[in-house]
Parts: sequence; structure tokens; C-alpha cells
Amino acid sequence: METSPTDPRHFLKSAASISEASCSGRYMRVSIEKVLINVPITGDTGNGTKDRTFTLVRVLYSNLWDHPIDTSLRRPKLIDSEGIQHTTDNDHWIFTQDASVRLSKNRSVSYSFESLDDTIEGRAKTRGWLFFPPLPPGIYPHRLVFQFLTFEPGFTSGRVQDHDTLEVVFTFQFRKLLPEARGFVTLDIE
Repeated sequence: METSPTDPRHFLKSAASISEASCSGRYMRVSIEKVLINVPITGDTGNGTKDRTFTLVRVLYSNLWDHPIDTSLRRPKLIDSEGIQHTTDNDHWIFTQDASVRLSKNRSVSYSFESLDDTIEGRAKTRGWLFFPPLPPGIYPHRLVFQFLTFEPGFTSGRVQDHDTLEVVFTFQFRKLLPEARGFVTLDIE
């Protein structure tokens, strides 16, 4: 793990495989468990269904501090292999619970995507999915950047006391986009 010479609160980790894709700061640790590219999902709007495609990242946030941290204050960024920055999608809620993932034109699988808790208590963890826009063919995730703000101990808002910026850089090559895969299950989603 390296820190930036210009900002000791910026922690950087290079990952040669998905099992190495984690980064720890002073207050938080982020582990990237899965990355699924261009996943076609159908969600229920209450008035019908809606189809969208997302690049999905399942993360595990671990609070290393003794006090709560709000995980929703700064949206994570995905920088793709062309250097284009993408922010998580705020309008993805209908695609999380009781969604359907399209494997082919004739086959879908039901799935509930776990959401991250907005506040993580001291020394606790939360796991969930981040929804990013789809990527063009041949473009892959290259870096993920997370920022967590800390406040007066015991508070999750007010005057910012400090922050951690955690960055994971993928040095491995992604094999294929989801539509080219033989099935959603082969991408090891659970």
C-alpha cells in the first residue's frame, strides 16, 4: 500500500487480481469482491418494468475507526481504461431488490442486489453493490476511487475533521464483457 507523496490521506493499492483488490486507510478499508461489466437488468417500477445496463461492483466496507462513518457522503468513482471517469448511479433502486438479470434474449435469472448501509458503526462492516453506467465494448474498469469523511467522534455530519481517499488500480486484464459470457452464473455472482 502506498500513500501519495502530495497527500498522506490518499492511499493507493495496485491489484494484480481481484483477490488483491482492497485498500486500507486510517479509518476505512474497501475490498472489491466482484466486478461485472455491462449487466442487463430488468427492475420493477411498480407501474411495469424498466430495462437498464450497469457495470456492477460488489464491495465490502470495513470501518477501522471506533466511531460511525457515513458511507453515502461521497459517491465512488470508476475510471475506465480510456481514462473516462464515471460516478455511481443514484437512480438504481428499482434494480436492486427482486430484479431480473438477462442472460440471453430468452433467459433471465432473478436476483436481489444487496445495498450498502449509509452509516457504518465503529469497527463494523457493510457489503453491497455499486451501480455504474455501462462501458463501451472493449473498455474496462481501470481504477476505483473512494473517499470517506470523518467528523467529530460520534458524529456523521458537521465540520469535517479528516478524510481517507482509497484508490484501487487494476493491473490485470478483464476477460470478457457479460453478453459474451456463457451465462451470468459463470461470472461467479452469489
